[in-house]
Amino acid sequence: MRIHKVAVKNFRLLADVELALEDDMTLVVGRNNSGKTSLSEIVHRFVADQNPRFQIEDFSSVSYDGFCNALKAKRMGREDDEVRALIPSIELRLRFRYDPDQPLGPLSDFVIDLDPDCNETIVVARYELGDGRIEPLFADQPALELTDEDRLTFFQLLRQRVPALFGTKIWAEDPHDATNRKQMTVSALRSLLMTSFVNAQRGLDDDTSKDTDVLAKILEDLFTAAKSPTANQADQAVAKALQEAVHDIQQTIELDFKKELGKLMPTLRTFGYPGLDGPELQTETTLDVERLLSRHTKVRYAGHHGVLLPESYNGLGMRNLIFILLRIVSFYRTFRAEQNAPGVHLVFIEEPEAHLHPQMQEVFIRQVSKIAQQLSNQEGAPPWPVQFIVSTHSSHIANAAGFEAIRYFHPAVANDVRQTVIKDLREGLRETPEEHRKFLHQYLTLTRCDLFFADKAILIEGTSERLLLPVIIEKLEEAEPNLPNLSSQYVTIMEVGGAYAHLFFDLLDFLELPTLIITDLDSVAAPGGAACPVHQGTATSNSCLRRWFTDSDSSLAALLTKDDASKIEGRKRIAFQRPEVENGPCGRTFEDAFMLANPDMFSIQGATPDDQAQSAWDKLKEIKKSQFALKYAIEETGWTAPGYILDGLRWLAIEGIPDTNASIGQVPTTNANETAVQDG
Repeated sequence: MRIHKVAVKNFRLLADVELALEDDMTLVVGRNNSGKTSLSEIVHRFVADQNPRFQIEDFSSVSYDGFCNALKAKRMGREDDEVRALIPSIELRLRFRYDPDQPLGPLSDFVIDLDPDCNETIVVARYELGDGRIEPLFADQPALELTDEDRLTFFQLLRQRVPALFGTKIWAEDPHDATNRKQMTVSALRSLLMTSFVNAQRGLDDDTSKDTDVLAKILEDLFTAAKSPTANQADQAVAKALQEAVHDIQQTIELDFKKELGKLMPTLRTFGYPGLDGPELQTETTLDVERLLSRHTKVRYAGHHGVLLPESYNGLGMRNLIFILLRIVSFYRTFRAEQNAPGVHLVFIEEPEAHLHPQMQEVFIRQVSKIAQQLSNQEGAPPWPVQFIVSTHSSHIANAAGFEAIRYFHPAVANDVRQTVIKDLREGLRETPEEHRKFLHQYLTLTRCDLFFADKAILIEGTSERLLLPVIIEKLEEAEPNLPNLSSQYVTIMEVGGAYAHLFFDLLDFLELPTLIITDLDSVAAPGGAACPVHQGTATSNSCLRRWFTDSDSSLAALLTKDDASKIEGRKRIAFQRPEVENGPCGRTFEDAFMLANPDMFSIQGATPDDQAQSAWDKLKEIKKSQFALKYAIEETGWTAPGYILDGLRWLAIEGIPDTNASIGQVPTTNANETAVQDG
């Protein structure tokens, strides 16, 4: 039994999303404030909280108009059913997939369809307006169209009324008939689904003035699970031994206290105690094993000469890793201690990369899905039905996980309102040829790639562009201060070469990432022929250019006449060499184009444009690309960047800049001071 899909409606940035889960581990990636934390938060609210409560700020910005439309319908005298249908609700929908030939266990109460071939069931948790509460929700509201001031007052009242008038309902739903429902309880949902969380803020930060013992607190959870009647015999034996040891200590302390108290009694009588009616003093010592473990037991690391080092003396990376692993073991033991084991255990792990070096991050994500099997094998227990959802900002973790497990949270703006779109790389790249998917996975695994976390991307040919591009961007911003600064945007630069850049097109389109592809003309004398200066060539050997202009003429002469519009496709733009001035010489690669943009610096000779291009071509044979780039990136910076690169950078700087008036989780009002940012 596994959760196959999770759908969320009207919760913060998750206005209407669906997430397919892998059977073992699903990786959630995306930029900051893209809704990743909201996923774990809504599951926690509905499943883990005793009494799920939400505020008006928890409703997605997209849903706010629904409240206004419902008020309008109410004032127009519409039927309550019609009004209720317009009132937004927060919904979590879980689609379970099971094996009909296996015992259903706690899922049996949720299977309500009569189709013998069906192996799915749906569980819905919804926070909605309670029955008979339409009148109090809209009481004391204006009957006319809402003005900006009325809307502000309306939502201020909703802020007070939503927690009082809304409540949670849970039901099982027929996958083939949404009207076929069976009301369920929160306890029934918890018997089916167990949830555990390793939050991003783990209290591991080093503090020299205070000894932090975070790991020791987990021992209490392990002991609580071990003493459960349903725990395995070995764990119960350990728990019993601890309790007996504490009991012996308790009796010793109690006898010693009574003895010392007896010595104190004559002194108390001197002050008139206990007097005629005062009770005699007695002692009773109670030692709580759980509190001893969490408050008075410390994890120590072995040092020299018997000196034990405090927990906080270990590196933050190792402490973080040990903490996560101990928490996972604790979750497993708690699950096994349940008298009636839930059908699925959903474990959220936020930002496991904290303080871990890159190699450790990659090892962790590769091994986390194997932990469940290892724990079950060690204890001879049935398989642990756990599904991990790991959210991360680490490119190392994302690249090591593989496309199949990645769910990309893309922040989008629709109708001036921000909301999240979840993209499944398994489905999104299904039409991409297998050899291309394999190349992309290998490339992203072998290189540090931030595509999943960047706002924009630049694909470049080689070393020269990689070293000089930051300097070119800096020069452009100094020369054109009114242009949006690329240096303050999250831009990832990827060195992919002209032969492979086109293999990224499907992935870039799927991610909807504004991307500049900087490539070379790579002129050749004839198709498949030898390299030559542009003025002597007839074709290009560049695969990226041929792929980009596959539906039009991609001859060298045609490429030199392409306008800016033809170089833009969706959210991608391609940039390749062009003459710096009309009818001027044109470079074949970055280096000779750089020379032609700075003819005096490189002593470019020639009476005609062709002669000048030939001069740059000849000088190209005398340079080493890496030395060339380092020299002009660090030592000599008084140069002009090639025009084709500046054209592309200007486009990228502007592309995708969000509308500053777009709502970011705010109550609908023209008053900017009322903005309430929704946590991602």
